[in-house]
Amino acid sequence: MRSLKQCLEDIAESKNIAIFCHTMPDADTLASAVALKKLIKQNLTQEMPDKQIDIFVDADEINEINGAIIKNVETNVQNCEKYDLAISVDCASASRMGKYQDLFFNAKKTLNIDHHATNTEFADNNIVLKTSSTCEGLYILAKIRKYTISDEVCNLLYSGIITDTNNLTQNVTIYTHKIITEMVERKINIEALNDHFFKNNTKSKAYLLQKALSSLRFLSSDRIAIMKLTKQDLANADASFEDTLGIVNHGIDIKGVDIALLAIKQEDNSYYISMRGKNNVNVGNIASQFGGGGHDQVAAFHYDGNLTDLQQPLLKACREELLKHPKEEIGEKLFFGDDEDQENSASNLFNE
Repeated sequence: MRSLKQCLEDIAESKNIAIFCHTMPDADTLASAVALKKLIKQNLTQEMPDKQIDIFVDADEINEINGAIIKNVETNVQNCEKYDLAISVDCASASRMGKYQDLFFNAKKTLNIDHHATNTEFADNNIVLKTSSTCEGLYILAKIRKYTISDEVCNLLYSGIITDTNNLTQNVTIYTHKIITEMVERKINIEALNDHFFKNNTKSKAYLLQKALSSLRFLSSDRIAIMKLTKQDLANADASFEDTLGIVNHGIDIKGVDIALLAIKQEDNSYYISMRGKNNVNVGNIASQFGGGGHDQVAAFHYDGNLTDLQQPLLKACREELLKHPKEEIGEKLFFGDDEDQENSASNLFNE
């Protein structure tokens, strides 16, 4: 395993580079790939101006919102028989690269840049950072190497951060906020980017949300919320898988819910189970039991089989995780402090 410095030097010294996104691509993987290509082109081509960088993404279609990221970027064109370096971005496992997995491993060297806690470290060298998103990780790496970060690259990295954190509401750290502050101070068009990703939903997504909410069920004293979407739901809405992204958040946003599940039936009759957790409930642990992964509070897995057969083992795993975290009512403590301070706090509040 090479050091971080050596891994970054490999990028500088490689003439032919392939960058790989994951299947069912979200904004973080797409923005990471394009931003990384631009960072390399803008900082590492002085001594090697003919450096070739190709991007690969296994997706039949990408929705309009995320597709804007790669609208003017050439993808899936192999300009080299055997790449000097293959880099996966935002892929927790090799299988996430889909049909391009073999091309990745055919390279002379492989590098895996990711932020998922469940990353399997499948490459020759792995940079798995404890960041909110892969885009945040790339920003940190660029700062470490003192690369020039153009406004265009900054826009891309900001897009990956805000989408993977659901507009800074999950998986954020103090460093995430510091980075966002730096980006805001650069005066990039934050408002336009936020509008693009969070105020630009399609009719298809609205229909899917309606169908998902109509299927909503609560279990375990309302601490578990379950929703589902069928193939027919997606067909009726003329929707793609990308239109389902974020719908599970409507379950976890409900008061009292600590685990939200959304089961989405795929074209091949398998299921994609999207999971969210809160109040320290670790859905990443649950997803890993079914061959998936992700983060503590954002995770997913694929399931080949009948949903009825999955129900009992999945609910059992959820309930076991909930037992580790007894229900705690925090309520007014968020605003008025500890019990011994309640009287003084209230007094000060109403006497001003």
